[in-house]
Amino acid sequence: EIATSPGTAKASGGAISFYDSKTIHVFTSSGDFVVPAPVGPLTVEYVMVGGGGGAGGYIGGGAGAGGYTTGSSAVAAGTKAVVIGAGGAGGFSRPYPSTAMEKGSNGNDTTFNSLTAGMGGGGGNGYTGGFEPGASVPLGSGGGGSYAGGTAGTGGPQGNAGSAGTPGPTDHRGGAGGGSGQAGQAGPAGPPWAGADGGYGTQAPTTFRDSEASYGDPGTYGGGTAPTPGGYWFAGGGGGAAEAPPARTGGKGGSGGGGKGGGTASSGSTDASTAGQQNTGGGGGGMINSNSAAPGWEMRSPAGASGIVLIAYPS
Repeated sequence: EIATSPGTAKASGGAISFYDSKTIHVFTSSGDFVVPAPVGPLTVEYVMVGGGGGAGGYIGGGAGAGGYTTGSSAVAAGTKAVVIGAGGAGGFSRPYPSTAMEKGSNGNDTTFNSLTAGMGGGGGNGYTGGFEPGASVPLGSGGGGSYAGGTAGTGGPQGNAGSAGTPGPTDHRGGAGGGSGQAGQAGPAGPPWAGADGGYGTQAPTTFRDSEASYGDPGTYGGGTAPTPGGYWFAGGGGGAAEAPPARTGGKGGSGGGGKGGGTASSGSTDASTAGQQNTGGGGGGMINSNSAAPGWEMRSPAGASGIVLIAYPS
């Protein structure tokens, strides 16, 4: 819940709070931002984040984060639709030699007042008659490639590229998704043989850093470590999956809601991958699976996170 204090709302729509002499509207789902005729045009500061991509399966790539954009805009009197981009669905995989698999889906754009925060790219998936690349997107961040050489997806001006999967044949690691502040990383070449970490995202401007607000990643979701403290991180890439001896751990999610990649623990058990943190635009973490599963077995990879829109103006 977002705390409230005395202030004035000049418009309606979303969850409204007051912080540091500003009125803040938070949209975590689609709705309308309405500026009354006597008020408009209203100059606002905004943060917009697109939906993150879904992860790839079978030692797959982490997904790219949704695009992150911030700035100021004049909003004319009337009703402006706010459309929150949904996260992309994760791909699915079945044990080798099945080819009934699919890569992660791209996220969806977030739009408001003729502005767009772009989608994040889905992660690549192995064993589909080849090794799939991470998806490339025009605005947000690209997805990580599948293991054994899946190439990285490229990103746009609101994000960064993912990283490629390792070439194999024994180094089984998917690439990581790009974040709005950093490209997807490569896993270390030697011990501890960890998976590739997702690129970190972007910290919201100070206007939106209300200590009572609950939006954004504190910087630790998916095992990530934010480059600067203080929370309010958005648009982190998903970590890549890692599976092969010696024991492996999945890649960390990029600060900004990126999901953790799956790995193989020393006991042989799996280290589960996770979805992107909702309403951050984070990419899903790449998944591993087991060849020993029963016929017909199928596993769905983690999804990407939905986006968000923050709007502020003087109270």
